[in-house]
Amino acid sequence: MVNIEETSLERMEALLSHSALGVHVLFDNKDIAGVLKEVKDDKDFYSFDKMKKVQDVMTELIAKKTYFEKMAYLQALEPDSYQMLVRAYFHIVENTVRANNEFH
Repeated sequence: MVNIEETSLERMEALLSHSALGVHVLFDNKDIAGVLKEVKDDKDFYSFDKMKKVQDVMTELIAKKTYFEKMAYLQALEPDSYQMLVRAYFHIVENTVRANNEFH
């Protein structure tokens, strides 16, 4: 029997795979562009407090079972948390793409 954490991680990996191909099912393209356009310097992003908050938000997102639960969670986030999540998500996508390209 597959445990909940494995299933959640598998779902997250599937989302990341789609995002690596340019299909971002969780985030609106306008939101993505707006958040990433505001990024001037990533140094502020890597503070311990921000990383802890991103980890908590990402963990909660991953725990949501359905697409609709994930969307409802994202829509309920305060703007600052949402923006940090988008930034973290695309850092993960970028690193995933780079890692996959190194092996091919």
